[in-house]
Amino acid sequence: MHYALAPVTSAVGDGVKDGIEAALDFSPVMAGALAGAAIWFAIIGGVYHSVILPLVLLEMGQKGHSFFGAVDMVGLVMVSLGITLANAVKPRTSGERALAGSGAAVNFFFGTFVEASYPFMFGDKRIFATAVGASTVGGALVGVFGVEASAYLPAFMAPFIATSAGGMVVAMLAAAGLAFVFTLLINLHHLRRTAASAPEPDLAPAVV
Repeated sequence: MHYALAPVTSAVGDGVKDGIEAALDFSPVMAGALAGAAIWFAIIGGVYHSVILPLVLLEMGQKGHSFFGAVDMVGLVMVSLGITLANAVKPRTSGERALAGSGAAVNFFFGTFVEASYPFMFGDKRIFATAVGASTVGGALVGVFGVEASAYLPAFMAPFIATSAGGMVVAMLAAAGLAFVFTLLINLHHLRRTAASAPEPDLAPAVV
């Protein structure tokens, strides 16, 4: 199975890479939006570590900072932070709060564990769409400000190594804020619908 799928996933990954690089040459804003939109599908589809991560490492080795590293931090880490933080604030069930809270903490303090948002994204297609949309906006802002930074470091450290600290902060806050607000609204809507569909308690006195 691995031998059969490897050429296909490699070709798909190369196509994503070539498309983003062509867009970067044409328009950094378009490239940022494209990278932001594609990065969640890349990591879920299993081509992130064979395509995006090597590009981050290559750019880091050449320049000390990376366009794809900035998109990674904004589009994956900050979006995951927003989703998990929203579920920690207003979870659908009590058991989700601890899971979401630990995921948010790891994303903020270590800049990794974006998989913490998977249960919420796969459990509700609206949250999945929120992740992709917030990542696209964040990636576009990375392109607007021409930011290059790095991934795999604490979120609060990212602006200090970015080529534009202000631009990085704006992109990070926008991505996390959109993910947080929309996830919170989706959860509130789900909780209201659940409460409305719950059966009314029987308050009639018992017949003796």
